[in-house]
Amino acid sequence: MAKIGWIGLGNMGNPMSKNLLDAGHDLQVWNRTKSKADELVGAGAVLADSPKAAAAASDFVFTMVADGPTLHAVTLGADGLVAGLSPGKIVVDMSTVSVEESSKVNAAVEAAGCKFLRAPVTGSVALAKAGTLGILTSGDKASYDKTLPLFEIMGGNQFYLGGGDEARVMKLSLNLMIATTMQMEAEAVVLAEKAGLDAQQAADIIAGSAVGSPLTNYKKALIGAGNYAPAFSVKLMIKDLKLAEAVGKQYGVSLESTKLTKSRLELAAEKGYGEMDFSILTKLLEEESDFVR
Repeated sequence: MAKIGWIGLGNMGNPMSKNLLDAGHDLQVWNRTKSKADELVGAGAVLADSPKAAAAASDFVFTMVADGPTLHAVTLGADGLVAGLSPGKIVVDMSTVSVEESSKVNAAVEAAGCKFLRAPVTGSVALAKAGTLGILTSGDKASYDKTLPLFEIMGGNQFYLGGGDEARVMKLSLNLMIATTMQMEAEAVVLAEKAGLDAQQAADIIAGSAVGSPLTNYKKALIGAGNYAPAFSVKLMIKDLKLAEAVGKQYGVSLESTKLTKSRLELAAEKGYGEMDFSILTKLLEEESDFVR
């Protein structure tokens, strides 16, 4: 069994690491809010004093955090995981961060004689619990091959994309499409509502049509009920779209629908919806269209 360190026990990190623990691996965990580790510790994980301590006790060290600054804090800080590395270990970041933020961590990990894999995921909290996420990975191929059995516990679809930061670009490409899909669905549902149709029925029809997708199926219940409990928040999606825009500029690609959707999400945040699910774009358009359910 592998000795694994896991940093970041949020909505995704908690079930992903729990699947590794349930598979019989030794697990050291750390989170800024210690109480989030209670369930895992109760199931047999060890609570580390710091990311450094988790890394020192592990052969594989995973991070799953909200953004680039947090990734840098848990990797590059005085008690960060890099300080606990010894040669030959593998560090795997499964967060969504920029290429520049990722490159800084890679340099520090490589300087410690270790390898760094970029492995952002696609899918919802439900898929994280089920162990059926999509995992996009780039970095050292031999390290990927060693880590693949662990990835297979957490995800049903594995993609190796190259030796650098290719996985970062692909994840941002997916997220801009996810966000713009929700803007399109908002327009479709509110137009249907204004014509007298029911929101739930409209969302169900969209999900079952030629434009339907796993995403429209995930979100149809939230949109239909008008209950936007956060699976992925407005604020986090704004962060990802800003990163996507930066990559677009880097490669000279105009992302016009991304810009529009980001502006809509920023307006939702200004209205106090920043912590709600990003599918609240439907509610935002309902309010602007003077529609009350």
